[in-house]
Amino acid sequence: MKFKLHRAPVWLDAQQSLGQWYSTGLGQSILRNLETRLSDSLRDVFGYQGLLVGNFEPECNLLVNAGLHRKLTLDAPGRVADINADALQLPIASDTMKLVVLWHTLDFCDNPHQALREADRILMDDGQLVIIGFNPVSAFGVRHLLTGWRRKSPWHGRFYSRWRLKDWLSVLDYRVLSSEASFIRPPINSERVLRRLKGMERLQPWMGGLGGVYIVRARKQTIPMTLARRQWRRQRKGMTVGTITNAADHARNTRRTTEKKQ
Repeated sequence: MKFKLHRAPVWLDAQQSLGQWYSTGLGQSILRNLETRLSDSLRDVFGYQGLLVGNFEPECNLLVNAGLHRKLTLDAPGRVADINADALQLPIASDTMKLVVLWHTLDFCDNPHQALREADRILMDDGQLVIIGFNPVSAFGVRHLLTGWRRKSPWHGRFYSRWRLKDWLSVLDYRVLSSEASFIRPPINSERVLRRLKGMERLQPWMGGLGGVYIVRARKQTIPMTLARRQWRRQRKGMTVGTITNAADHARNTRRTTEKKQ
């Protein structure tokens, strides 16, 4: 028996169905969870403007508590947002955003590397990148494996692990500030049942890695880490060579002084 790999949908095509799913009981429960998580973590972000890619709930802006003068949203053409465009080709000038939030952008994108490069391009030095995605190491990941072939949102996406994201971010010279998974409750589309199971979230300190939705937060390095490492290695090599040379010169000078005295 052969299993077919789940193909990631095209980002533009996935936005409408994913927005509809967020209006369900399960989607609304996750949205409230995200609001709680981000309301605290983004309070220390200050700057002129930030961008939320993916506007699944127009009445709820996940950037609301960030210390930004302008809080912009971007979504596919035809959807409610400040900017209508493709996440793979952002119509935004380079180095202009202090914060970029990718809300399931990588999960439902056929070219996640390009989406990351675009986010990196518009971020200022020392800006922050927040990635929200579905955790494959969870009950959500199990349902994704079992029902993804039906091509129904959101289970037809491609769920990437946080470890893979960290690898991608390290290539772009980002420093991960925090990484957490939450929403331990099972992916049941019943708001009433989910409210009854809300007590499961108390297991977060012990089972947080199995949460259905993760938030990875990273900072763009002002000086690329690879360049910094090379500079440090050159400096260390120069210091070592200089120390050896100085020691040799000192030994020669001492020997000459001794010979003259004799």
